[in-house]
Formats: sequence, structure tokens, C-alpha cells
Amino acid sequence: MVNAQLFKPDSLRIAQKSPLFLPYPVFGYAPETKLQLGFGAVYSFYIDKSSPVTRTSFLYSYNMFSTEGQIQLLLQGSFWTKENKWHMFSSGIYSDFPIYFYGTGAHTHEADKDLITAKRFRFVVGGERKIAKALYVGGGLGLQSDHFTDAEKGGIFDTGNYVGKEGGKLALIGYDAIYDTRDHENYTTKGSYLRAIGWTNFANSDWHYTNITIDGRQFFAINKTQSLGLQAVFQTTQGADIPFYALSTLGSSSYLRGYYSLRYTDQNLLIAQAEYKWQPWGNTRDRGFVSASRIILAAFAGTGTVFPNGGLNLNDFFPSYGGGIRYMFDPLARLTLRLDVGIGNKRPNEDRSTGLYISLNEAF
Repeated sequence: MVNAQLFKPDSLRIAQKSPLFLPYPVFGYAPETKLQLGFGAVYSFYIDKSSPVTRTSFLYSYNMFSTEGQIQLLLQGSFWTKENKWHMFSSGIYSDFPIYFYGTGAHTHEADKDLITAKRFRFVVGGERKIAKALYVGGGLGLQSDHFTDAEKGGIFDTGNYVGKEGGKLALIGYDAIYDTRDHENYTTKGSYLRAIGWTNFANSDWHYTNITIDGRQFFAINKTQSLGLQAVFQTTQGADIPFYALSTLGSSSYLRGYYSLRYTDQNLLIAQAEYKWQPWGNTRDRGFVSASRIILAAFAGTGTVFPNGGLNLNDFFPSYGGGIRYMFDPLARLTLRLDVGIGNKRPNEDRSTGLYISLNEAF
């Protein structure tokens, strides 16, 4: 946590709630895409500057292009009105990007890895209204279109009997309830968070299912420079026909780091993880955009699995551990850029599962 005593009094800080714009380059390399280049940007601002409790609003864009002609475009926003009475969100994603498919379940094999091309579009908009202290209810609407083809004929995706192999179109309606006592939405150091959210297909959707996620978090401020966060997530997908790409996935930069996000998928997901954060120079004076006081070190560990209905097996829980570094580029809004290295399991005759993640804000 940034030491509040090192900043100006609240009355002066509120008056200085000016917008912040941060562009940054995007680069990387992956076997399926070769060289990846692009750009991203974060724009943080306050819809209301008069209240000391109003949370930061932001727009975030991430855009990547590969030397193989693939593309990923992302624009998302989070908006808080005066005294956090309304929270509104939106997200638009387009990608023409290859992905690896391993089959479904908790026992997939690296040898079955199959490269498929995926053209995907998803747009979501929604909001939540505070109805009591720390309690919000709300909902949203979404549109989604997916198209898949097997880049390697004869592979597991091409020969397997998977629902939704060619993709489809979806219209979604969302509904959620949130209990939130966190001190800050971004880089939380104390408080509780519990959210139950569901998405159901309607209208002329090609598939018919409901996805429900229950996400619980608890944060503890150890002292002015150290904090501990705990998270548990249960996710389930139920319906008459569920496409493979709607199943719960273990992995990514948030849900159990260290695993490729499509390596393990199934109808249900259960994870638990903890993260410790420390600002080694957090008690020193902030000296502006380049300041040691804004550097944060992190260590995390967790476990989780995916499973079919009625098929939870304690032997299928996978480990996750690792560490990373963050830089708080906006201490007032508490926005961070983070780099994490996650380490997962090692299955017989396979390399150990690992992941490198560069993301805006925290994993949870």
C-alpha cells in the first residue's frame, strides 16, 4: 500500500484528480504467431472529483499484430459515478488469432495439442447500482460471434466430437450481486469482496446454456507496505448444449497462473489462491512517475481444477506458484502494470507448465 502520509492532504489531492494517459508498447513471441508487436494505453480519470470516496474510472486498450497476419484488439472501460452509486462497465474484443486445443477435462495431454484458427468477437455492456452500504445489484447484455477451423487436419479437434466446433452466434443477458467493502478497487489492501454473476443465452442464440461464477476475496493489510490477499472461485456452466469454448478454463493471468488457458477445460472450475505483496521502498517519499516507492514485489500460490458434473476428484487439483513485480504508475488511482511468472504442474513425459503474464492491474 502506498503510504498516504507521503502524499498531500485529501483536500489538495482531491483537487488534483486530473486525468492520466499512459501509452506503452506491446511485444512478444509465440510459436503459433511468431513475432508479436503492437501498442496499448490506459486512460484514468474521475467522473466526480468532489468526493474522496469516488473510485477511479478508466479506459484500457490492448492491440497486438503478428508477423503471420494475426490480430487482437481490446478496449474495455470501468466507470464510477459520485460516491460509487453506479458502476458501469463495457468491453469489446476482436481477435483473429490461433489457439491451441488439447481436448476437454483435467487429463489432457501435450501430445494431443492441436492448432486451430479462431476468429472471435465479443461485446459486453452492463452496470451495477448500490442499494445498501457495500451491496450492489445489476446486469448486462452481450453479443458474441465465434468461428473456428482446424489448422492441422487430422488433429484432435478435427476428429473429435466437440460441441460448437464451427463456432456460432450468441446473445447474452447478465445478472449479478456484489458485496464490496474493499478500500480500493485497484490494488486492494483490506476489505472483503463477494460477487455472484450469471450469463444466460437468449433470443436467436445458436447455443443454450448458463454460466455462473461465484468469486470471493478477502484482503489483510499487514502494515503500511505489506498486504495479503485470498481468493476462492467456483464457476459452473449448465445447459442443453454447451459449446467447447463456453466451458470453464483453468489458467490465464488471473485464474491459477502457470497454465495455458485452454489446457484444462470442463463444465466446472474450482480454484483457491493467495498473494503476498510488499513495497520495499514504500515508506520513502514518492518522487514522481519514476520512483522506487512505487515498486511492488509479489509472491503467490494456489491450487485448482476443472471437472464434469458429479466428477470432482481431489487428485486432480493442480498446483500454482510464482512471483512478480508491479509498478504503480498512478498512486492516486492505484493503477499498476504487472509482470508475473507462474509455475504449474509437471505431467509424466511433459515439460513443466509455466506462464509469463504482462497485465494491467492485479490478478484479483
